[in-house]
Amino acid sequence: MRTMIDKGLLLALGAALAVAWRGGPSMEASGVEAVLVAGLLAAVSVAGLAEWLMGSRLAWVAVDAYVLAATVVPVWAAFLPSVAFDAARMPVPRVRAHASGSAGIGFAGLAVRWAWLVPAVGVPVRLVVSDARGATYWAAAIALAASTGFAFGDRVASAARARDELRSFEDRTRAAMRRNRTRLADLAEERDDAARMATLAERTRIAREIHDNVGHLLTRAIMQAQAGRAVADATGDAVASRGFTGVGATLDDAMTMVRRSVHDLEDDGTDFAARMRDAVRSFDGVRPGFAVTFASDVASAPAPVARCFATVVREALANVVHHSDAAGASVTLRDFPAFWQLVISDGGPAKAPAKGDGPSRGMGIADIEARVRALGGSSQCGPYGGGWRVFVSVPKAPWSDVRSREHNGSLAAERGTAS
Repeated sequence: MRTMIDKGLLLALGAALAVAWRGGPSMEASGVEAVLVAGLLAAVSVAGLAEWLMGSRLAWVAVDAYVLAATVVPVWAAFLPSVAFDAARMPVPRVRAHASGSAGIGFAGLAVRWAWLVPAVGVPVRLVVSDARGATYWAAAIALAASTGFAFGDRVASAARARDELRSFEDRTRAAMRRNRTRLADLAEERDDAARMATLAERTRIAREIHDNVGHLLTRAIMQAQAGRAVADATGDAVASRGFTGVGATLDDAMTMVRRSVHDLEDDGTDFAARMRDAVRSFDGVRPGFAVTFASDVASAPAPVARCFATVVREALANVVHHSDAAGASVTLRDFPAFWQLVISDGGPAKAPAKGDGPSRGMGIADIEARVRALGGSSQCGPYGGGWRVFVSVPKAPWSDVRSREHNGSLAAERGTAS
């Protein structure tokens, strides 16, 4: 809209020059009004075409056609400000060099851009040469008006380029800010994960230290108390026997509390979800086109269960990779009220056995069954739906009983201490 207003003002300036031309040094004594009206219409048409075809080479055809006409019909030079305005705004056509194949601004492009100077200079020169009345003033007015239009157009083009560069800079800045925010969020998440993993590792280390040092010392103290009581019973020292019995009971309670603390620290130091994700991720994409899908609603589980499930997942996925041509496998964990369930399956088909291979010994399946059985669970491994499935179920009751016994033992120890 602003550009059209600018063009309208320049056309009005040209119309004012054209009206004043009627009383000035006209080179044609008759029919000047019709020629001026035709020039105005042509200038308006060129202004519209140049705006419509801006950026196209056809726009230069319209501009240069008017320039050529103004050279032939000097009266049309009055409307050169609008044409020069468009010439300054339009991009210079680039000419492709035949040798290098690269495009650049050559002499032809510059000639097209500055073609408006031909009538802007030629017509005033002809007026001065004709030595008509006021020719010098008219020559200066035409040249000044055309130059003003070109300078005005160049300023508008520079402002448009500056706006485009500003928009581009703002877009790049926003994109950089989005990337920085994403990177900062990733770094914060990585920092939180690192801190959490460090905390879990420290808890595991503390549990190991307690188990290896304090647990062994308490066990030795319990054995020494039992030996002392046996000696006291053999020698008939009832007082010493009662003392060793009390010390043994206290040490048993201490061992129960230490064991409970070690189990709690070990469970807290085990990130069940991270263990399972690592086990699945180690086989995802292990060969071209092989993908592992993982779904779980188990938030946490005791450390032995986490170790067992992670080992079962690795063993089952290794069997899929080695003995199946399946394009992928699925690992599903479900948390039921009474047990945890793990299912690893693939769609098959099984690989054809290579020549000379003997029957499989099934060491991986045997290891899975042994590990699950050690936790009081059950497992089933076999064909399923054209592929293979490993089905594991581990009950929660043993872990609930262990925690209940440890809790009751700690309460008894506290009551004994209080009494």
